Amino acid sequence: MRRPLSPCRSIDLPTIAVKPPQWFTLDQAQSILDELPAPWRTMCLLGFYTGLRWGELTGLHRHRIDTRRARLFVVEVNSKSGIKEYPKSSKSRREAPLPPHVLEALERHIHWLDRDAVVFTTITKGRTGRLLADSNWRRQTWWPTVEASYYFDTDGEQQLVPHYPPHSMRHTCASWLVQKGVSLYEVQHLLGHESFQTTQRYAHLQPDAHKAVLGAWERLDVPLTIAA
Repeated sequence: MRRPLSPCRSIDLPTIAVKPPQWFTLDQAQSILDELPAPWRTMCLLGFYTGLRWGELTGLHRHRIDTRRARLFVVEVNSKSGIKEYPKSSKSRREAPLPPHVLEALERHIHWLDRDAVVFTTITKGRTGRLLADSNWRRQTWWPTVEASYYFDTDGEQQLVPHYPPHSMRHTCASWLVQKGVSLYEVQHLLGHESFQTTQRYAHLQPDAHKAVLGAWERLDVPLTIAA
């Protein structure tokens, strides 16, 4: 018996639009850092300046930080099943440079930790030193902080910081770098993107994104005109 053909066989599925990355301005990020409880400021400072994923931030070990050369190595990730190492062939394994003020804050945080300790763990009394859970940290720390953070817009009006999730620290890092002229290729490697298409979401932020196109129009022998 022949199976009937599906009536959906020739229907094209709608294309899912890629959402633009949600990122914070410098003033918004500073407001969040100022409002955060002190134990979490260093972790989020690191998030803004390295673009580490949540699991990479909370899976970072003390011995992966090279204070002498001002960089850290992304090897482990904190997952729902515990700490895992990235495969050696994965682009997620990488290193990230640390600006001097970020390194200084990080050194203050880790100076008392054992070499093999996880850098950022729970601080609740009676439950200290455990791996952080994304959902709990968002609910208890991130969202209350964002909801209490304000910044001043270009008109001098006080505004609430956008209600973006912790992953937006990663988008913020990439967006700031691209706007300052860092190539998409370098940003891809810093963030550990497997595909260059992922990094291209930030291409519109490049300061010279349309420079070649505008230059070509300027080089036309005789430009088109219309009567005023």
